[in-house]
Amino acid sequence: MPLSPITNEVSWFTGPAVEAKKSLLRQTDSTYLMQILQNSLRATGPLEQVARNVQRIANQARSVVAGDPVAAPITTGGTSIWQGYVPNGNDDFSVNVRIISGLNLMRGDAVINPLAFGDFGRAFADMATHVPQNENPGFYAIGQLVKSLQNAQAFNPTTNRIRVKRRDILDQVPGVGITQWYLPSDDVLGTMDRLLGYYETGDISGTTTDTLAVLGMMQTLGANTEIGPVGPIKVQIATMVNNGLAFVSFAGMVIQMHHSMPECMMAINLMPRDLGDGAPVINQIYSPLLSNANLGEIATTYMAWQQARYTSLGGIGPYPPNGMRMLIVIQDIFQMPNRASAMNEVACIIPFTYANMTNSPNVFGQWFYNATVELLNDANPGPAITLEKLSNRIFSLWFSGQFNTAIQLASVVPAVQHGMALPAGTPAPGADYQGIVAPFDPAAEYGKVEPVVV
Repeated sequence: MPLSPITNEVSWFTGPAVEAKKSLLRQTDSTYLMQILQNSLRATGPLEQVARNVQRIANQARSVVAGDPVAAPITTGGTSIWQGYVPNGNDDFSVNVRIISGLNLMRGDAVINPLAFGDFGRAFADMATHVPQNENPGFYAIGQLVKSLQNAQAFNPTTNRIRVKRRDILDQVPGVGITQWYLPSDDVLGTMDRLLGYYETGDISGTTTDTLAVLGMMQTLGANTEIGPVGPIKVQIATMVNNGLAFVSFAGMVIQMHHSMPECMMAINLMPRDLGDGAPVINQIYSPLLSNANLGEIATTYMAWQQARYTSLGGIGPYPPNGMRMLIVIQDIFQMPNRASAMNEVACIIPFTYANMTNSPNVFGQWFYNATVELLNDANPGPAITLEKLSNRIFSLWFSGQFNTAIQLASVVPAVQHGMALPAGTPAPGADYQGIVAPFDPAAEYGKVEPVVV
């Protein structure tokens, strides 16, 4: 098994302390994701030319929209990427050209708005996937690659990705994932978010794979005028997942709360491992537990992030080699419709060590995903799953043997007992984790969610 828990150091939290830990987790992640984004795109950074290409394309888009001639237009297969634009047209291709025309990532040689990169990635990918084939066959082929990166089962909107659009009743509400979408209790990524202490946002992130493809396009463009073709773009995509630069594809979305980090990482982890056309095999499976290694292009910032995560979850001093801490939410407000109170939330922080996990589908890949699906199809109570039961299943993937730990703080026991509506006297002081999850094990079958195939 890839992870080993340090059970005698597990700490339990209830009530407002759970939300406090979740908030601190998000703030810590956002801080270091912004550093990765800035350090990668800035002058002398590994993606400096990508930033320049984004600005070059935005400048050309402004000329196209204004009806001005474009000097040295960017091309695919020898055809201008602007071929097919309709002035004032309402088609998706033309709308996204106008979106790009309003973006500014750089001023001179300085990156002034790194978050604009995510907006560009989303819009440029939409150009590629909506360009008429007869207008630009090369760009159309790249658009088909963009579409192929999304796992068919995980992105199925009728079974697994069942997010619901919120009614837009307040114009003042920011148009981001956390305010735009509601994730029902049997949504796959929403369930994972809750277990791992993340706020549900926009569900599994198609924008992540789209923007990763755009990163690959910009890498093949270099300082030239031709994007692609498909084969070299695949090489760049796989290379960036392996060296960590793929974090740039989703950093801005997590910071702005369009998507949670698990929603973005799982989208990448469920991509094909071998893209073909000479691309290296993808050998990283990104972990929201921050237990990856060999992320060469972002290694310095990633290690600082690991230290901050370790400290924010109660670790003292430097984080140990191959060691980290995880936040696991055992019960949250969404699972208690008859007593919906944050006072009844329960979570624990588990220190752990890890080895050989960089490419482990157990930790946050296909097997983790399908274990969640398995229990959503065997749910209790109702067409959803309790986090107690899910955590027990996931721990069986992560840890050797049965995970069990005593509730060390007697002050936590009454809150756990009350919040979970357990029989009087259980858990007693010193009760264990298995005693808590046992009442949630009975199953009822539903069978509506699809396992993924990678």
